[in-house]
Amino acid sequence: MKKAIFAIGLCMGTFTTQAIAEEGRSNIGISTYTLVVNEKIGLANYSYTWSGTAITGGYDITDTLAVNGSLYSLEELADSNSTMKGFDASLRFGPNGLGFTYYGSLGLYSETWKQSVRNLSERHTGGLIGGGFGYNWKDVNLNWNVISFRTAGDYKASTSSANKFSAGTGSISVGYRF
Repeated sequence: MKKAIFAIGLCMGTFTTQAIAEEGRSNIGISTYTLVVNEKIGLANYSYTWSGTAITGGYDITDTLAVNGSLYSLEELADSNSTMKGFDASLRFGPNGLGFTYYGSLGLYSETWKQSVRNLSERHTGGLIGGGFGYNWKDVNLNWNVISFRTAGDYKASTSSANKFSAGTGSISVGYRF
């Protein structure tokens, strides 16, 4: 029995080492990041936009499946005292080898909104669905996350439940592939 466990462990270690050793499977980079939250109150529509930077990272699990994430820090365009900090993580489905890439994604996000003048703070979490495209060179990748639609239930925390919300993000990133 001990020999069988040892053999299984050795095989798993061998396959894992080969997967980790493949070049171009991981990436780390920087991106621009924009979050837009729309609120509909009766017939009126209001839009709130935060913009900033993010650190991105990812790993290509297979040739058509990858995991990717962003750690972002944003400032509202209309109110510099309003900030949004958080992260998102997603599974991406689509080709991720060298050359042109495109993907659909499913994931989660978690963030904290702060308004420093009024000393307000809210936490938002939920799911996301999105898509984008990019290009992978041997050592560099360029990605445009065209849109990620978010569940917007948590954005209702400080307003009337009759208000309707929608939210989405977009980003452009450049990363180092290793």
